Amino acid sequence: MNVKKAIKSCTAIVLSVSLMAGLQFPASQEANAELVSGEKFLGNVIASKIPAGYSTYWNQVTPENASKWGPVEETRDKMNWANVDLIYDYCKSNNYPFKFHTLVWGSQEPTWMTSISNTEKKEEVLEWMDAAAEKYADAEFVDVVNEPLHQPPSFKDAIGGNGSTGWDWVIWSFQEARKRFKGKLLINEYGIISDPGATNNYLNIIKLLKEKNLVDGIGIQCHQFNMDNVTTSTMKSVLNTLAATGLPIYVSELDMTGDDTTQLARYKEKFPVLWEHSAVKGVTLWGYIEGTTWKEQTHLLTTRNAERPALTWLREYLKSTVTPLPTFTPTPTPTPDLTQRDAMSIIQAENYSTVSAATIEKSVNEDGTVNIGYISNGNYVTYSNVDFGTAGSTLFRARVASGSQSTTNIEVRLNSETGTLLGTMYVNSTGGWNEYKENTTSISKVTGVNKICLKFTGPVNVDWFTFSATATPPPVTSVTPTAAPTPTPAEKTPDLNSDGVVNMADVILIATTFNSITGDSKFKAAYDLTNDGVINMADVLIIGKMFNKSI
Repeated sequence: MNVKKAIKSCTAIVLSVSLMAGLQFPASQEANAELVSGEKFLGNVIASKIPAGYSTYWNQVTPENASKWGPVEETRDKMNWANVDLIYDYCKSNNYPFKFHTLVWGSQEPTWMTSISNTEKKEEVLEWMDAAAEKYADAEFVDVVNEPLHQPPSFKDAIGGNGSTGWDWVIWSFQEARKRFKGKLLINEYGIISDPGATNNYLNIIKLLKEKNLVDGIGIQCHQFNMDNVTTSTMKSVLNTLAATGLPIYVSELDMTGDDTTQLARYKEKFPVLWEHSAVKGVTLWGYIEGTTWKEQTHLLTTRNAERPALTWLREYLKSTVTPLPTFTPTPTPTPDLTQRDAMSIIQAENYSTVSAATIEKSVNEDGTVNIGYISNGNYVTYSNVDFGTAGSTLFRARVASGSQSTTNIEVRLNSETGTLLGTMYVNSTGGWNEYKENTTSISKVTGVNKICLKFTGPVNVDWFTFSATATPPPVTSVTPTAAPTPTPAEKTPDLNSDGVVNMADVILIATTFNSITGDSKFKAAYDLTNDGVINMADVLIIGKMFNKSI
């Protein structure tokens, strides 16, 4: 890390912890009762605090403003991620998809960008992307470019300008994002759902990106100024036109206005057109609580916590609709998997029996083989009828790839995600998401025919796996697995300077060792509060929880 980035990181720590002292951290798991559960998500925005009862209705989150460049880096080289961290942690705790909104946008960009040279502008954009990816590389969705037709950034010429395609700056933005982020890369625009002409202009950009395999989905905002008076026939025509690209559609910023009667009529007429279209994979509303929405009369819940008629209707509609909806952990298909699998042969990862999350996707590797990817913490896949024979197996081998800087565990379990743990494979970075290597790990002996569950603690791509009865693992080209961790000891005291109170002095101390690991000259074991061998945000969060408290 260079000096400039170190300053940014340390400043972010100070700001985050200062703000966290006044925040009420959400419970690690809420009593979820979202309106939907299935392959499509129904999400909303969060500004700076987690609304009480959020999970009663929604199961995906987009930060309303917190992850936009301007609010994060209002002062050059001083980044404030506190609100983004709060929202991101909430998503992780509840297994909700998190969308980073947004990387490149002409509105809400830092004002200081207009006063520096083009060379500096490009450097700053790359630093901004690096900083965002360092914290949220595993975000399920990333709005890479927002509103290219209406709000190109002031620094457009510094990152490619119009160029030969007319949209070189957009292509450059997606190329840089693809290098850094694991999740789905989206483009986002308003004025599309009500305007076939604008749709065609939008498609010109999308096709350029699709040709280069740079975009994974199409975002359409669907705000009230487009939705209130649009006809359903126009909506269907636009959706069909976009769907013809073969890319999934995400309704990213939905709202409709009106008094109770008018708003209800609009939702009843138009929401099903969006929700029931086969290409639409998720819908995110843009606010729902009275007094907090960006436009008046778009709210669905009053200040007295009463549902407006449109929300009551929405709840009932989603109960009865045949279209699957959200916990992002859909119920496994009831159709029994009768496939017989030989444990000692190669089992292709994509040929699973059940999958826990709609975000897990099958994709083609550079060598033409197929893998499963877009995996997040807590996700799992199962394989029925795996025959280990009477001799059994004591080894598990898999071909995996990872571009993450964190270790991901693959837990091999019997029958289900909570079944008997046979063994754990530790996957470190292989050098990239398309850089596959073989890993081998020992497991408890298993015999007979069983259902096998692979449960994941983070992002990883899996090509295939197999089992073996060989006492010694066969020779493979592999990442050296991280040694199995010993039980984590109790947390150390966050009062780093032993003055009897957790305060800014402790924050400054931990900042001096931030991102160091065991063996580094600046690493201090006493500051590694989680005992994981690295001093990072997990340790800062412990300080945040105890900030201004006496020890």
